[in-house]
Amino acid sequence: MAQKLFLTVISFAGFLLASFTSLANEGVDAVIEKVRSPSYDCPSQSLLPELEDALALESISKQQHFALTVAKGQFLICRGKYEEAESLLLKAIMQNDIDRGSYAFASAIYQIGFSYDARENPARCKYYQQAQALSSPERHSDIYTSSSLGLINYCSDSTEPGIRLGKMFGVLKRYSDNGSPGELAHIHNAIGLLYGSLEQHALAAEQYLKAHEMGLQVYKGSNKVSIIISAIVSLISSGQTERAYQSILELGTLNSEIDTPLTNFLYQYALSIYHRKTKDYSSLAYTLPDLEKATANISSSLGEMLVAWHKAELCLHENELNCIEEYLAEVESTNTAAIPRVFQSNLDYLSFNVAMYMALDNMERAKAALEVYSKEVTKRRELTQDSALIIGAANLYTRIYDLESAIEQAEQRRKNTLYMAVIIFLLLGSITGYVLRRKHLARKAIDPVTQLLNANSAIARINKLDAPKKGRAIAIAIFDISNLRDITRKMGSTQSDKVLRQIAQTLQNVTRGNDILGRFGTEQFILCLHNIEERSARQFFDRVQNALDNTFENEASSEHIVVESQMSVFIANEKITGLNDILDDIAMSIDMGNRTDSN
Repeated sequence: MAQKLFLTVISFAGFLLASFTSLANEGVDAVIEKVRSPSYDCPSQSLLPELEDALALESISKQQHFALTVAKGQFLICRGKYEEAESLLLKAIMQNDIDRGSYAFASAIYQIGFSYDARENPARCKYYQQAQALSSPERHSDIYTSSSLGLINYCSDSTEPGIRLGKMFGVLKRYSDNGSPGELAHIHNAIGLLYGSLEQHALAAEQYLKAHEMGLQVYKGSNKVSIIISAIVSLISSGQTERAYQSILELGTLNSEIDTPLTNFLYQYALSIYHRKTKDYSSLAYTLPDLEKATANISSSLGEMLVAWHKAELCLHENELNCIEEYLAEVESTNTAAIPRVFQSNLDYLSFNVAMYMALDNMERAKAALEVYSKEVTKRRELTQDSALIIGAANLYTRIYDLESAIEQAEQRRKNTLYMAVIIFLLLGSITGYVLRRKHLARKAIDPVTQLLNANSAIARINKLDAPKKGRAIAIAIFDISNLRDITRKMGSTQSDKVLRQIAQTLQNVTRGNDILGRFGTEQFILCLHNIEERSARQFFDRVQNALDNTFENEASSEHIVVESQMSVFIANEKITGLNDILDDIAMSIDMGNRTDSN
């Protein structure tokens, strides 16, 4: 019995442990979903501590650990720590028993390619191809688009530029109808890269600025500045230094809001190349320590080489030959493969090499550096003068412009339709409100029993009457039913409303459409005639009173019912003012008459 109880306790404890683990795993899945970000965006850096806490849990599965590791790799890339991210992700994908069809695996492959891309390592193409193969427009579509754009831009050297331009247009067209701002920003950025590779820097800058504007709608953190830095470089390369400086100011504002090591580096990087390009050496010397500090915070080899180059630029400007010799010795001791391609093909850097050797009076090395510079210039000139490239770039620009115009027109039509719908809705709402208000006011103006105007409404209408024409008058009569209670008693105590309605109907039958007829009191009715001769008015009122007295003449009843009414008349030959006082006097005279009759 004791053994059976012990086994039951163990089983229950196991059940609790399994339940706790299941709940914990659900929490980890929620964290994975929260930190997951599209391939073209960055996750919020504030989520990194939560990711680290989830990674530290012992109860998570191997696939969950892998997904969190891949997400951490994206965090590192967004901080500019490309080497650290690459090492982490390469180790992660080598594990056994991980789902190679999952989004996390495809994302890891793409991020490795991107980390190589950031350092212009040709190995990027291998991973972009693999990431594309692991995805499709329907499955992991962001990775498919990003890897496809990378392949078009960097891994199609043997493909004619016109074909590359056509492929890029095809990607843009696919997303033009319903692409999100983030996706469209990603595509325009890729188009900018392609224009830049064709030495069409003005066109590239235009695409970068469009991408930046779209990206601001959705991008978070350091990704907000990742495109504008490309725009700044292209603007400087195309001679648009003033626009470049305005973009640098915007970059500075964004950096003050985001304030990450990577954004600080990008801001200082933009300032330094701007000062170097404009030959503002005093400003370059002032900002260089900040660039060096920002570079150290992200451990960027590219940044370190840029700092060294700019320091040497200052040495050359000051003609400090020892400093120049030290820089050249350091460069010559560096493995050529470690020097980024951007340095090897940058005309400013190549011309700087020529200037350094000339300053050192080393004509042989200066001649060799000049030859390298000349070859690159010739290559660039041939590239920019290639009619096929120029026509292809212009054709792509035209097609993109046409497509964007069509998108804008469709968007404008959609907005116009929306505006019209809103206007129609507001008009219908206003009309409906007006009609309902009129009905409401009309209901308020009507006596509910007799369906005639109530006293206030009748008086208000009479007060609005214009002065009568010459020789005519405004005539008002009040009819007081002195035996209303007797009539009601004879017809039945429950028939009081019917009695009043029948009297009202009689009055309506003998009056005209433009006459003002209303219920003035419990037993009184008011009738107003406008622009009528006084004699005709009195005759008309007499006919009305006669009809009123004979209201129940045809009523089938054992007793003959006669309406006994008193009529008080007021005649005015000008516009009526103070009608309430007049009517009070009339009502008082009627009341006094009733008392006299009763006595």
